[in-house]
Amino acid sequence: MKELYIEFAKKFGIAVAIFAIVFVALAIGEHCLGKQLMTWSSPAFVIGFVASIIGVAYVLTVSNPKNYLGFYGGIVMATLLAVQFWLNKQFDLVVLYLAVFIPFLTRSIVVWKRGMQKRKKEKGRRIEENELEPAWLSKKALLITILIAVAILVADYALCTRVIYKDMWTDRMLIKLLGAGQICSSALAHYWLIHKKTDAWIWWVIYSVVGIVFYAILPEPNIFLVVLSIVFLIVNGSALIAWIKITPRHV
Repeated sequence: MKELYIEFAKKFGIAVAIFAIVFVALAIGEHCLGKQLMTWSSPAFVIGFVASIIGVAYVLTVSNPKNYLGFYGGIVMATLLAVQFWLNKQFDLVVLYLAVFIPFLTRSIVVWKRGMQKRKKEKGRRIEENELEPAWLSKKALLITILIAVAILVADYALCTRVIYKDMWTDRMLIKLLGAGQICSSALAHYWLIHKKTDAWIWWVIYSVVGIVFYAILPEPNIFLVVLSIVFLIVNGSALIAWIKITPRHV
């Protein structure tokens, strides 16, 4: 157990170092472009910056499928992001993080912690230590996941069109699709990570790529969030590669 805490502390240190580099790079960018990229006067920005550091530590930690401590960081991250979205009046995302993502993260702690135990009685049966090792989705589960992804995309697109933007179906089509893609991919990534499915990291990579494009094509591109999405793409991509290496090919 002590080793898990030490690993989490190291990953948090790496996350802080990464964002120190990001801060320096953006500060240089501000000087060269003569444009403000970081708004420290905004409470929402400060909260989001701190949440991002914790988020990277969370991802780096759970890239080890035996260390569930990262999910505690994930819960802190999700709570801070909910506050950020509240300040930005993005109430739909507040509900998403509080009502969906935090319960998913909490469930991950329970399932991963149980999976670490050598043997444990539950509902009249015994669970072996390797029962919850990383595995790929079955073809049936993958198909169902893709169908759910399409359903989420359609539902969110309709919500944005009729409730949030109140515009025509063809207005801001790409922006609405990319926004829906971020919600869809992050929801599926959170869910499948509970069950230690390697596919979860593919959804996290998709989330990062979509984020880069989304924040770059906004009417007022958000350079900070583009850079942040690139950071998460690298981190999530590294976690995906690490999990692929340890996932049995026959599963």
